[in-house]
Amino acid sequence: MGEKEKLEDYLKKSVLFHDLSSSDIRKIALLFEMIELPMGDVLFYEKDRSSDMYIVLQGCVRASLFDEQGNELVLAELGPGEFIGEMSMIDELPRSATVIAEEPTRLAKLTRKNFMKVVRENPEIAVNVIKALVSRLRKTDDMVEALAFRNVEGRIVKFLLTVGKEKGSYENGKVKVRKMVHKDLASRVGASREAVTKALKALIFKGVIEEKGNFWLLSKNAEEEIDP
Repeated sequence: MGEKEKLEDYLKKSVLFHDLSSSDIRKIALLFEMIELPMGDVLFYEKDRSSDMYIVLQGCVRASLFDEQGNELVLAELGPGEFIGEMSMIDELPRSATVIAEEPTRLAKLTRKNFMKVVRENPEIAVNVIKALVSRLRKTDDMVEALAFRNVEGRIVKFLLTVGKEKGSYENGKVKVRKMVHKDLASRVGASREAVTKALKALIFKGVIEEKGNFWLLSKNAEEEIDP
């Protein structure tokens, strides 16, 4: 499948454009510009003033917040078919997070001017944007709940279950998640590397998490097996 056809396929499947006809999809695809982002490069920084939207065609990016000491909290990881930058595109306010390529990544960029043109011609897209924003808000609510009310063990278990269930990876009835270095896991659960290392040891000792080669295994009900 060529690049143009791949973009059209992603647009057809995306929550924003899936209601449109094939002919409309083809017209909209022509408005996108292709962007290459080497691993580790920043697409945009938090507080940047830009309003373009992007769709990931190949690779993966992460959206993160950083404190003054450089500690990172990963808000989301976005892969092929997912979009980035819709908030600033809508309200024209500064970027709410920093987006970094986790691997060599190819994206399709749509300017705010072209997006507004598409919405005027296809008003149903506005409803889809609202649905997409609500979905992301719910995920943010889940993250806030975990950070506010769960200890580090609880955050780790919730994160691993979410990753495993999203990717549909199971073994012998247990959720299977590829191991991460403790620093990366810490950035996903809003804790220090030292706290994550200590919590992981405790979870393994309790039998909540099982190590198997390069993977962690945990039951679908692991959240019930630990204190909140």
